[in-house]
Amino acid sequence: MRKIILSLFFLLISQQLFAQKNIETRLGYSYTDPFEFSDEWQYLSTDIYLFNGSKFTRVLNELERGVKRPKKRYRNQLEYLFITAQLKNMKLFGNDEIVYPLYNFYVDQDKDDYKTQVSDNLEVVRIIDKMPLSSTQNNIDATINAKAITNDQGDQVFNLVANQLVNLSKLTTPTGAVLSLVGEFGNLLSTRTHKREYRFSSTIRLYEGQDFDTRLHSVKVYVFVPGDVKTVTIKPARLADYLSKNPNKLERRMLEEMTNYKDYPYMVVANYKSLYKMDVLTGDEVTLDLIEKRKQKIQSAYEQQLVNDETYRQEKLFVEYLRVFAEMKQQLNIYRLNYRNNSPEINARNLFAIIQEYKRLKATMDARETEFKTNSTYKNIFKPEYESILGNADLYLDADHNLKSGKLLVNTLRELENDPASYSTPEKREKALAKLYAVELPRPDLLSASVEGEAIVRLKSKLEELQYNAVFEKDIKKLADTPASDETIVVRNALQDKANASNCISCRDKVRDAVTAYNKRYDSYRLREAVHEMTKLRQQAEQQVFTYLRWQLCFSNNLQTIAVATSEVGMDAYYARISEKSEAFAASVKTLDAHVKQEPEIVQLQKVLDYTKQLQRLLQETEQNYNTLCSIDKKLCECPA
Repeated sequence: MRKIILSLFFLLISQQLFAQKNIETRLGYSYTDPFEFSDEWQYLSTDIYLFNGSKFTRVLNELERGVKRPKKRYRNQLEYLFITAQLKNMKLFGNDEIVYPLYNFYVDQDKDDYKTQVSDNLEVVRIIDKMPLSSTQNNIDATINAKAITNDQGDQVFNLVANQLVNLSKLTTPTGAVLSLVGEFGNLLSTRTHKREYRFSSTIRLYEGQDFDTRLHSVKVYVFVPGDVKTVTIKPARLADYLSKNPNKLERRMLEEMTNYKDYPYMVVANYKSLYKMDVLTGDEVTLDLIEKRKQKIQSAYEQQLVNDETYRQEKLFVEYLRVFAEMKQQLNIYRLNYRNNSPEINARNLFAIIQEYKRLKATMDARETEFKTNSTYKNIFKPEYESILGNADLYLDADHNLKSGKLLVNTLRELENDPASYSTPEKREKALAKLYAVELPRPDLLSASVEGEAIVRLKSKLEELQYNAVFEKDIKKLADTPASDETIVVRNALQDKANASNCISCRDKVRDAVTAYNKRYDSYRLREAVHEMTKLRQQAEQQVFTYLRWQLCFSNNLQTIAVATSEVGMDAYYARISEKSEAFAASVKTLDAHVKQEPEIVQLQKVLDYTKQLQRLLQETEQNYNTLCSIDKKLCECPA
């Protein structure tokens, strides 16, 4: 490639040089759109419109005769009208100044006047399309030149082509855009040889077929005049109004109408800026393979200088974010595929792995928000895509109860870590603990092996310590200092109810220990009370046994006396039945007496209670047997007190 260009150069500089006469290019009007273009508007497109082409005849004739002066006679004739655009600071061409040949018109001489063969039907020439600007550039400088070239002192067209080919030959890796410009120089030479009209046609397109947001950046109107014309007047009002209302696309007819300039030929140079658009992804599309391809694509674009430094940096960071999301998706697949077949412990580990990646995903976005809070490229281009990926992650987690609880746990952790006010009251701490315990997680020793797990363990411990100090410590101390009794049992019950309603696990454990200690004291209290009641009842029962024994003797004597004194026939069966009841009474007295004499175990409450209960039953049974006898015949129970 370099050899070909250099060969063309040496051929061209050997040509005979011709004279030239310059046409002045006056800036007739300049417009800059008030829209604030941030750094991500990093691509430039330039359209050129040529108007009043037929007026070049006037310019050429006035160039020789002067404005309003008789035409001078020159030994050599004007042969070409050559219009170029000199572009500076274009990265694609190594930042060398590049001259674009825009138009080359052949000039005829008709008697005493020159005539140019200029087409007035040229719609628009786009010389560059979405050319990337560097991070420090706002636009690409362009200078429009027009030359009236004679045939006597050298051909400036050959000289220009030669210089540009030398510049292009310095590029070590020429792109398709560079080669197309080389071809354009060839077209220029070909049309010149055949004395045909030339106009630039090889638009440099670096993003063919891609959709960009594009809007007008600036417009300049250049008027081609002979040197004697120092000023040109273009009324700006209507043109400025039209440009401000049509930032996306200009129409040639409307430009001509709004400019409304008829004196000399003029050129409108319209610069557009385009917004960088990243490849949009949905959550289902993100895979590790796709991420690797995206990484290679942006690396290639950067090496070809198709994206600026800031965009490249943001793309690399976004690839890291996508990788975290892909890892979360992998953990989700493992969890879903094996949930029904795994043990609760394995499911807890798989769920925790998802929680880890989701927390990393949100933490990564937090870091981006902090680092790039004033970065327009991040805010306008990349932030919506970060939010979209995070939204997909949220949707995945909302599909399952356990996953939703895991998502809630992560959001709670983040809130607790970032905002102390979120756990400043007992009520807030209870709600936070409920969310932290809503997920079945691995054991604390396994959790502590990871950063995310250690944070969960640490925050639970901190919240529970605060909750214990604020809600339970005073009540537990009060219960410890309260003597156990039937009257104070309400204190224990109230503390138990409070603990049962709490999500603080360690608080419940400490309350349970305090209640256990109270219950031991209460059992001792009840044992003392039970022994006291038993002793009292034994004493009463012992006295009652003596009374029943005396009544039993009296009853037997009365029964015998009545039976002897009775002369009625058939009373034997009656007295036999009474005798049975008397024996039952005697047996119950004997059993009661034996139970009273038995020494109870007073170490265990239940045995004391059982003994007392049995004693009460025997007393009731003995009393009932006695009352039955007395109800049969009151004379039987007429015993001295």
